[in-house]
Amino acid sequence: MLSFSKFPLNFSKVFASVLFFVFAGSDFAFSSTQPGKLSKMLVHETVASMADPTDKEMKVFDMDIYQLMQMEVTVTSPAKKPQKLHQTASAIYVLTQEDIKRSGAVNIMEALRLVPGVLVSKINQNSYVVSIRGFNRRQGSDKLLVLLDGRTIYSPSAAGVFWIGQDTVLEDIDRVEIIRGPGAALWGSNAVAGVINIITKDSGDTQGVLVSTGIGTEEEGFATLRYGDKVKDSLDYRVYGKFRNRDDGQFADGTDGTDHKKNRQFGFRTDLKLSETDNLTTQGDYYKVEADTDIPLRFVSVEAGSLPFQGIYDYSGANFLSRWTRRFKDGSGFKLQTYYDFFRRKSDLPFNNQVDQIDLEFQHDLKWGERNDLSWGLNYRAAFFDFQDTNIFQLDTQSTNLFGFFIHDEIKIIPDKLSFIAGAKLEHNDFTGLEVQPNARILWTPDAQNTVWFAFSRAVRLPTITEDRRQIKTGVVPTTTLPILFTQENEGVSDPEELLAYEMGYRYNVNSKFYFDLTGYFFDYNEIIEFKVQSSSIQTSPIPHLIIPGSQDNTVEGEVYGFELAAQWQPRNNLRLSLGYTFAQIDLRPTLPNTFIPADFGVTEGDLESEGEPDHILNARSYLNLTPDLKLDSFFFLVSKHSTRGVPMYTRFDMRLGWEPNENFELSLVGQNLFDPSHPESNELLERATETQRSFYAKGTLRF
Repeated sequence: MLSFSKFPLNFSKVFASVLFFVFAGSDFAFSSTQPGKLSKMLVHETVASMADPTDKEMKVFDMDIYQLMQMEVTVTSPAKKPQKLHQTASAIYVLTQEDIKRSGAVNIMEALRLVPGVLVSKINQNSYVVSIRGFNRRQGSDKLLVLLDGRTIYSPSAAGVFWIGQDTVLEDIDRVEIIRGPGAALWGSNAVAGVINIITKDSGDTQGVLVSTGIGTEEEGFATLRYGDKVKDSLDYRVYGKFRNRDDGQFADGTDGTDHKKNRQFGFRTDLKLSETDNLTTQGDYYKVEADTDIPLRFVSVEAGSLPFQGIYDYSGANFLSRWTRRFKDGSGFKLQTYYDFFRRKSDLPFNNQVDQIDLEFQHDLKWGERNDLSWGLNYRAAFFDFQDTNIFQLDTQSTNLFGFFIHDEIKIIPDKLSFIAGAKLEHNDFTGLEVQPNARILWTPDAQNTVWFAFSRAVRLPTITEDRRQIKTGVVPTTTLPILFTQENEGVSDPEELLAYEMGYRYNVNSKFYFDLTGYFFDYNEIIEFKVQSSSIQTSPIPHLIIPGSQDNTVEGEVYGFELAAQWQPRNNLRLSLGYTFAQIDLRPTLPNTFIPADFGVTEGDLESEGEPDHILNARSYLNLTPDLKLDSFFFLVSKHSTRGVPMYTRFDMRLGWEPNENFELSLVGQNLFDPSHPESNELLERATETQRSFYAKGTLRF
């Protein structure tokens, strides 16, 4: 149970600070003892009441909470086609451009901290872990599908996301749609615990020049240059380039880590209007990252023993996407999309590899009678792998193929009141053959204020080639007697990881100023892939040493259950408050003997708590307009202890002061982790983690 009496002193300081800035800020704006400021705010309120559509700031704070919480916002992720958010039978949250800007986030990972149900853990200056409903692992959750404009950035070799290479121009993001819960019936395998869909703006909405630059204590320097224009009336385009240089982090004792990061990225997007119904989008990006890496266990020979590795990882990647859409007035239409994605990793460690992906997708949306909204589609994905074989690492698989078909139907039992939604995704893959991932949902909207929904889904996480067929000498551990060599020889994982998910949700728009969204869920996991230890032996060559072999296999099952709450309140036109709370309980069990369970997994009567993950996550934020030009935003985060990672409960308090004298110029000052010199957020066996420090940066943005 969450006990506020057990919170450390810094929580009390932070909570008091949040209340201070909320109420003191409100008094500042409306106190009659400040006539000059009051008159300015009265002008502000008068302008707000006019709802002048040319005033961008008024667009945000003069909308009531019904609009602010996107009750009338159109989303695409839950059904792979446009629909109103309050008509979705999913636990969905939309992170808007305004949220991202006012969060003071330096990248998309930091912005995702605002979302209820999402756990963001910073390992060091160049590595993050992002997960939904458990399994907060090194590359990010292996059960979380992440897309950027419909292009998957889930790695087919590492079962997760290389967040180190994701540095999207934040000003170009239109919104981020986050589905907590399975999306496999539409998006396919690996969309198990959730889907994050990052959607950027049409190039017609990014015309002119944007220059953004900043400097800070940890952000040593960053800059973005973007230019957009038109060719005649039918073709819009934009091009951009950006650079970021991030300082080394620090360990708990104050010494510097080895995790400096430097990345460069550039890209383009075009949007061509072929006709009244047809549009063609093309876009592409290239990035290169140089990241200092500190690994305590180097993969070397038995004779050399175990040596630490400190060096540079070089990451580079490129992608190209083309999408043709046709949309008719009745909502029917189709989409044809193809993309190519390239990723390369190089270092002095024996993990140099290259992955190329090609994807082709077709989707058709149509009206079938008066009560059916039907969608169906096909997709094909091929991945090609080039791993550097060494005496430590071998992988013989060179390519994989996946074929998919989905069908999705929303049946309006009582129009605008009650709907039944059903569908399934059928996929054939090279590892486990044919997989069927069905989905059934009920949506009840008795009136404009209330939405109730129920859902049942099956989703699978496919093995990767490294889990299925990799052979690797994991590492050498010197001891006072014999050196120990850990090896891994995978001979094929027989089954995918399976999830049976039960969910229900309730949204309530109390009035035009208050809204909340509550979701409960029960996840039943089977065949989770984990490391299984085999019988050890002693070898005498080249020197006497103990070999402990192992392999990846389906060795764990269990349950994950909990609830998530999101609420927003707009007590005044110039003030908006948000709250997000997540409770999750994770109970897993080994199903085969010799399943590898680290000692700090907390085994009790045959159960283990997956990764010892936090039971409680809390975030609270306030957006306050001191004047029409001056904005003060406060953010508070609390994450309970992460026992397996050895991370105690921590709190974090961020603030942003933004000045926008006109729509073309903005200056912001951001302070992060203000009441704590530093704290850990994650810990890794394969990579030394540094702590999240108190930091400051200034950023200026100019548009013309």
